[in-house]
Amino acid sequence: MASTVWRGYISFGLISIPVRLFRAARAERISFRRVYRQPAPEPEIEEEEPPPAPRKGARSEKPALAAKTEPLPEPEKLTASGPQRVAEPPILMPLRQVSVRPETNEHVPEQQVVKGYEYEKNRYVAIEPEELKSVAPATSGTMEIEEFVQLADIDPVYFETSYYLVPEEAGEKAYALLYKAMQTSGLVAIAQFAMHSREHVVVLRPGKYGLLAHTMFFANEVRADEEHHADLSAVSDKELKLAETLIHSLAAPFEPEKYRDTYREKIQALIDRKLKGLPVSTAPPAPQRAGVIDIAEALRKSLANLKKPAASALKEAAPAARKPRKASAAKS
Repeated sequence: MASTVWRGYISFGLISIPVRLFRAARAERISFRRVYRQPAPEPEIEEEEPPPAPRKGARSEKPALAAKTEPLPEPEKLTASGPQRVAEPPILMPLRQVSVRPETNEHVPEQQVVKGYEYEKNRYVAIEPEELKSVAPATSGTMEIEEFVQLADIDPVYFETSYYLVPEEAGEKAYALLYKAMQTSGLVAIAQFAMHSREHVVVLRPGKYGLLAHTMFFANEVRADEEHHADLSAVSDKELKLAETLIHSLAAPFEPEKYRDTYREKIQALIDRKLKGLPVSTAPPAPQRAGVIDIAEALRKSLANLKKPAASALKEAAPAARKPRKASAAKS
């Protein structure tokens, strides 16, 4: 089981439920470190010692040929055309980040680095670590439920991180009671607590088997004023009917197992190939640009490409330029 990130009580009226908080999900990413390439060391050359000088009076001997000094052979790999020498790969060494003054590139010792808040352009006020600690909220031991609301009333843009709420042994019955009551009422709880020197608003909701907690952004953290306002006047009724038909044709139960992080898988495959010494492709994927096309025509083609297009709805939204129906008098 994952490590506990918070331990305390859910306060529900006069009922206190001892619980622990576990992170429900986390992003899976391949992390890289900044390294530098250090050239591979040159192979050492062993030199033979010169022969000793002849002693006086000794019989002269034919001088021996000086031994040729040759460098050590480089490693070889076997190819279709025969063995080829390959150079040793450079050595990769990790780097550490340092603080430098931008105007002089002079290194600044860590003891001189402080946190600063820019209140005007290029003007800062220093905030000391002790000052931050004095205003940081202490981790609270109680997650107090303040109200119950409809989950549909909460915009998902407010959700931040998901956690599992697990009861301690002494709180199992009260936990089950709260879980069942929230299931039958169809409501979720809003609570507040402090964790890791930060205050949180949290939504408690019944999951498939137990309670889940979702920390939320505060209202001032959500940039609601930056949401784009769609121009609905540009949409025709014909296009709207075709779009609704396409949406209903693609409707399906949500199955999260169908979706994978293909980019992460490609990065891992690239790493595996490099570790095995296999070649890797460096050609970038060809950019795909959608041409300027008629929206209604694009919707019709999208419906035609589906396995089971909704033919009846498609006929209703088709343009009026079809063969006119015969008058009712002609039928008789």
